[in-house]
Amino acid sequence: MSAIKEFYGGTSINTRDFENITGKGKIELKYYKIISNIVNKRNKNQIFGIEVVKKCVHNNIVSEEKKEIFNCIEKEEVADRVLELLKINKVSPINVVEVLEDLSCKKKS
Repeated sequence: MSAIKEFYGGTSINTRDFENITGKGKIELKYYKIISNIVNKRNKNQIFGIEVVKKCVHNNIVSEEKKEIFNCIEKEEVADRVLELLKINKVSPINVVEVLEDLSCKKKS
């Protein structure tokens, strides 16, 4: 599946803000909009996804994790609003699926 990833925005967390982490460190979160080459058959629009990347630097050791969710949003404006919510709330890859599910449930009710 080919898709285009477009950088939406990023934020960082200073590990000094956490009591259970010792030493110097920084967590960077980056958010991407995934623009699919798949077209929604109902309204002929592109379908969008989300990628969240977490880069951790702690005591000069770098680790990275990411989560991609493809084809989960039908409108670009909605994808942008979701990405902004994720960025403001500093959502990490491990929590992004649950957050999207919660947003989806609220939309239906």
